[in-house]
Amino acid sequence: MNNETQLDATALITPEILQAVKNLQREGYVPMLIEQLEEILDFFIEDICTGLSNDQKLEHIQILRSTQKSLRPFSVKEGGES
Repeated sequence: MNNETQLDATALITPEILQAVKNLQREGYVPMLIEQLEEILDFFIEDICTGLSNDQKLEHIQILRSTQKSLRPFSVKEGGES
């Protein structure tokens, strides 16, 4: 079940998790990661990776897109705006 749909969802926030969030919120860091993921996606979309089946490529594309979507809420653009 997706946590976004659970009203009673709880989370354990450890000092390590707080540090990870701080790292993700460094100015420009998440946009840079998302851009890097986009470049990796191009390898699958433009058929540069020829050793994979279409199903494998699709799976990698879906994982990369999901990762991009998960990172976006942490994004802090240049100037400190989210």
